[in-house]
Amino acid sequence: MMTDVGEAGAAEVQLKSEKQEREVETVDFSGATEKLVEGLLSIYQPQLEQVKQELSELTSKQESLLARMQLENKKIHETLEDIDLNDMFSTVKIYQGKLTVIRKEMINIHERTSKLKKRVLRLQQIKQKEAMNKEQQREQELRREQELIGRSTIN
Repeated sequence: MMTDVGEAGAAEVQLKSEKQEREVETVDFSGATEKLVEGLLSIYQPQLEQVKQELSELTSKQESLLARMQLENKKIHETLEDIDLNDMFSTVKIYQGKLTVIRKEMINIHERTSKLKKRVLRLQQIKQKEAMNKEQQREQELRREQELIGRSTIN
């Protein structure tokens, strides 16, 4: 019987020592985990909250931009579907072509009138020179005549 009591005692002692070890380990680990969690939270929580706030701001701005873009797209589609507006655009294209032709014609006319003005100016200068030459010739003829008349009266 002694052996039974010895074995039972040994088993009981062993169970008690295992219980104590478990209790020691559990207490130590629970305190360490809490401290570890608190430390990690104190380090990363402010940054994570700031990132969370920035992400929520970004999300709200994106939503407002998306709403505006959808509104603009709706307006564009409505204007593209407007038949009167399309007719007006085609009319504008036609008149723009006509204006281009008129502009080219006006440039051509301007160039021709500029050339004509230069030609007229040159012709006027030539006529003035001719008129001056004729006037000089007439004066020379009058002088000759006077000289001839003056010679004939002297002789």
